[in-house]
Amino acid sequence: MATRTSSRHAAQKAKQAISTSAESTGKTTKGTKRKGSTEEAPQPKKEKTKDIKPDEEKAEQVPSTSADSPVPKTEEAPVKAEEPSKEQPVEIPPEKPQEIEGGLHKSEERENVVSSNILEKGFIYFFFRPRVNIEDPQSMGDVARSFFVLRPTVLGATFDEGQGPVDKDASCRLMMLPKKKFPTSPKERDMGFVEKAGQSMQSLHESFIAGKTYQTSTRGERHTEKARPYAEGVYAITSTQRASHLAYILTIPAELGDVQEDFGLQPRGSWIVQSKSPKFAGPPVGQLPKDPEFPQSVLDKFKDLRWVPLQPEFLDYPNAQFLMIGEAQNDLGKAAFAMGEKQPYEEDPGQELEKLSDENEHRVDALRGDETVYEDLGYHAKNYPKVPTTWNS
Repeated sequence: MATRTSSRHAAQKAKQAISTSAESTGKTTKGTKRKGSTEEAPQPKKEKTKDIKPDEEKAEQVPSTSADSPVPKTEEAPVKAEEPSKEQPVEIPPEKPQEIEGGLHKSEERENVVSSNILEKGFIYFFFRPRVNIEDPQSMGDVARSFFVLRPTVLGATFDEGQGPVDKDASCRLMMLPKKKFPTSPKERDMGFVEKAGQSMQSLHESFIAGKTYQTSTRGERHTEKARPYAEGVYAITSTQRASHLAYILTIPAELGDVQEDFGLQPRGSWIVQSKSPKFAGPPVGQLPKDPEFPQSVLDKFKDLRWVPLQPEFLDYPNAQFLMIGEAQNDLGKAAFAMGEKQPYEEDPGQELEKLSDENEHRVDALRGDETVYEDLGYHAKNYPKVPTTWNS
């Protein structure tokens, strides 16, 4: 049974792996890199300070010179001219993060060091829905559907224990996985599709996640159970030379169990992800009644290919189909490293994901632990059971 502690051990191994790979390019481990990023990234700000220093010295010198002058006009003119320059240091953009949508904060310094290989990052939530009229599922056989929700953030987003719950009105994507279990090896590959895009979590809850009761002509009253979250974490969609990857690190539950394992999840992992061109028909089992309404600008990116490396914008349209191929378990795999050209000040994708995971863990611990997932989703925790880790819990 994997625990959050084991996740941290896995994090240390991942950091060592990243460090070993990074030594050849002059990079260090995650902890050192954080320090390094604060030394390298603020260099432009130091230059700004140097540019402003002469103005400050002028501001100090001019009044003292004018104070010695017996001519009143000479005293008044410098004072008026130098008043704006005295305020200039105050107008310098503060280093503290600025508040943005969804209650999250954006750090310009953080955004500058995020690897250009990271196409998107954010929160990821995993759900399952029990079969009709099954209130207490006991195995995967009692599961009707499995899906996950991506809640993107800006690349410079940062948060800590003072962050609080994530805004339930933030834009999300609902991603369906018909086979229920995520692929766990390169031999396993599953097709999924975008059920809804550009929806708030509150809207998703009302239109899809919530349960409902209905009447049938043959079986009478039937009840569809509400979907249940069984994991929450952070994710990043990264790009390498010939592929895109969806990597994740789980924050909730604190201790993983049979439920998470049966769905194919580990404390951390990654999949290779591809997008399907609507120009080509898919296999009969994977065909949808309607194609995604891609604009021409998106269709052009597929060229004449059936499958292309996934880009986040492809997921912004309902019915867009994607393929998930098992890649790494208990590790981030190739998704953790920057492939190709990279600026010296950029961190590896794995370092940013580790940093994001650490921040989310502190945020969750400062709130309500595993129950934070319900607050993030805008639910009342008292109306839901604890995040399941075993089927008979």
